[in-house]
Amino acid sequence: MIENNSLLSIAASASRHAAVRQTVIAQNIANADTPGFVAQDVVSFSQVVSGGTDGFDIRHTRAGHMAGSAGIEGRLLIDSSAQGATTPDGNSVSIEDQMVRAADARRQHDLALTLYRKSLDLIRIGLGRG
Repeated sequence: MIENNSLLSIAASASRHAAVRQTVIAQNIANADTPGFVAQDVVSFSQVVSGGTDGFDIRHTRAGHMAGSAGIEGRLLIDSSAQGATTPDGNSVSIEDQMVRAADARRQHDLALTLYRKSLDLIRIGLGRG
């Protein structure tokens, strides 16, 4: 029952997506002084869920049920330098921009964990252990 719960699956995928995004942001910040480094980001979770990438595709298994596929392992990195200026040495990392992105990734992670926690609470209530 719990293995097939699509809400838990989506919450877990969202949490993994936020963790991957936080890793990419940390790499960007670590390379803020590296000449020629191009800042990257991860495709948004909404694009991943809608099938915009090869990582996670929602499909109906039967009426009223939804299930996801393998996860976000096939995620795509995108060049995020288009939004900011590049320094004379070719580096496109803006610390301020990366900090805003890090805060957004944390918000996404907190939302995914809340969704996961509330789903487990509903399962416990359904089993009479709430």
